[in-house]
Amino acid sequence: MSITRYKLTVCLRTDSPLHSGGIDEAVDRTRPSKDRETVPRRFARDGADHPVLTGRSVKGAVRAACKKYFDETRDSHLWGGLSDRGAWASALTFHTVDLHNAEVFPGSEGGSDQDGAGRLPTRMGIAIDRYWGAAGDTALFEHEYVPAGRPLTLTITAQAGSMPENRPGDPGAPFGGVSECQSVTEADVERLFSIILGVLKSGRVSFGGRRNAGWGRVRPVMRPGSDKFWVLTGASLGTRDGLMNWLDNGCGKDMSARIKPIEFSEPDRVRIEIGWNSPTGILVADPRLSRVESARNESDEDEAPENNTKATKEGGKTAREAEPGGERNDSRDEDDPDEFIPTRHLRSGPGENDPIVLPGSSVRGALRSRASRIARTILAARRPPAEGRKEQQKQKGWSDTNVHDQLAHDPDLVQRLFGSTERRGALTVLDTLAAFNGPARLITHNAGDRWTGGVAGGTLYGEEVHDATWKNIVLELDLGALLENTDRREETQRPLPEDNNRRRAAWCLLGLVLAELAAGTLPLGSRGTRGLGQVEVAKVAVTGGRSIGIGDRTFSAPSKGAGESVAEQVLGHLRTVNEGITASPGASGWSSYLMDEEKNHG
Repeated sequence: MSITRYKLTVCLRTDSPLHSGGIDEAVDRTRPSKDRETVPRRFARDGADHPVLTGRSVKGAVRAACKKYFDETRDSHLWGGLSDRGAWASALTFHTVDLHNAEVFPGSEGGSDQDGAGRLPTRMGIAIDRYWGAAGDTALFEHEYVPAGRPLTLTITAQAGSMPENRPGDPGAPFGGVSECQSVTEADVERLFSIILGVLKSGRVSFGGRRNAGWGRVRPVMRPGSDKFWVLTGASLGTRDGLMNWLDNGCGKDMSARIKPIEFSEPDRVRIEIGWNSPTGILVADPRLSRVESARNESDEDEAPENNTKATKEGGKTAREAEPGGERNDSRDEDDPDEFIPTRHLRSGPGENDPIVLPGSSVRGALRSRASRIARTILAARRPPAEGRKEQQKQKGWSDTNVHDQLAHDPDLVQRLFGSTERRGALTVLDTLAAFNGPARLITHNAGDRWTGGVAGGTLYGEEVHDATWKNIVLELDLGALLENTDRREETQRPLPEDNNRRRAAWCLLGLVLAELAAGTLPLGSRGTRGLGQVEVAKVAVTGGRSIGIGDRTFSAPSKGAGESVAEQVLGHLRTVNEGITASPGASGWSSYLMDEEKNHG
């Protein structure tokens, strides 16, 4: 029996933050909510307590991308499988990716482990309560992540060789004589390696979680002194020399020239780039920056004074809930009551000079909240008066409904765009970095005493706001994902009938949200009720979407105020799209697709 063993090594670099969950620590929910702290979701660890990206996670992401963008591999036996007659192993082995080199420098800001076992930074996020408009209870998240620009080395091994033929009915044949396994040839393995390199080169593979927030993206980087980002080695284990060569250096001879990445056509998706600025400034707070500085101040004293932090109510939420995972930053020295530590903006990495960032999850949350409001308003207006009053009484009970249940009851089209616990959404929003951080200005506040009408003691606080120049906000809409439907009973993804009207309806709903953003009525970030977060949109560029009749187009702000605004241009385009939906049999406009398809047609 002739056996050839391969080893494929691919050089990658993170193009966005990367997170993949390991074993989560249980949250102690018996403690009062005001005393709770976040429990970070961390990477899995190896025996040396180094963070790793497990081979199983990597294989799942690569296999899903290959099957989605290259139908030839859909039934490939090289991946392994399971049938009613049994299971067979994959011919490929994806090895664990060591993230030890991605850890930040020991002792630097952003270090997450108190014992120094791992020093990857973490990022916090929240979900907004749809009823109160404040941070939702039990909706504070903290994720350990690998920053963008860190190197990764992906290693895949495979084995090809002839297999003895089994006769039907042979007791030794797999699965009772009807073999699901096929011979794995060298050509099969090398062909699959070419497909894997192709999907990696095309940027269609994302590792880990939070992919709708643009996380987990990787891109190949050329090896030093080479024009390739991969190296393929192999050895024939059927000969003594080949076996010794493999055992001596674990790789064999160089076979890199035998494979090359397969080119893929452009995916069926719409890419939206929004040119914008904020005249008031954007603030997405990172409470850890204040914690670090507060800890430094306390370490300089023999006895650290007790922090004067109080959970005062502010805008329907406690000070502890005012920002993701943060205390109200009013820590001050008792000898100088006017000194405080301002809230500072989140940065894209753990370094002090890293660009500030508007997280994709933050923008996506704002877009989803407004899309949900638009959809619910339309559906409420269509109900008969009696049913409307009953629904209104039901909505009053939302004051005690947690944010997770609220999201689960979003209209179907909203869930198709932004996702749910049952399926991944079709819309991805990437992190938006500052092209230039700009100068920082301090905005101070002081709460008034509701009894005396004077200044309340110990309530001085403030924010450090950057007058930054921002890069474009980038959104990607996967048109194919809009037609995926989940059967909860069978726990499978099954495609809906091809219906471009549903895709156009999703585009109309997203377009209405973008029109509100362009009109300046949708603030981003926090402190929106205090004047921060205002947005001025200069341009909205749309590429892709020809399959549903959108095409490439650009909506630009008029020069010197002459002509239609960006919002008016977007609305005019949406009217044209909606007219095409209305002209279709059985459709009465984009809003007819807001409800669940199965409820309407099942």
